[in-house]
Amino acid sequence: MLLFSNYSSASHIKNIICSIKLSTSIKNISPLEISAPSTIKIIYNENSNNLIDYIWDEKSIIEDFELISNNINSQFIEIGRKGFNKTLSDKDIRNGIFFKLNLNNFDANLNKQFIRPVNYQCS
Repeated sequence: MLLFSNYSSASHIKNIICSIKLSTSIKNISPLEISAPSTIKIIYNENSNNLIDYIWDEKSIIEDFELISNNINSQFIEIGRKGFNKTLSDKDIRNGIFFKLNLNNFDANLNKQFIRPVNYQCS
């Protein structure tokens, strides 16, 4: 019985790996693309709505980021840098960075306000 309950709770842990989709046109390159990680890994418990780990290029950065929103129907999750919001304050514009994952098609993007986002494909 114990093994079954461990298995059942583990099935709600999502382990999502996202790979960058580089721009093919010079007109579409985002300045953010230069410093964006090539892979982003998200470990997420959908039952408790808890971000377990957030990893850029094999380095955990969970201490600096948090789950900032998800919708009721679990269509997306959004992760943002702690202490920064989507406001027009200079501090938020310069330092805020956000990663939004669409759970229906596993497309994602990393963005800063007013800068073209960097696109990712996840699985």
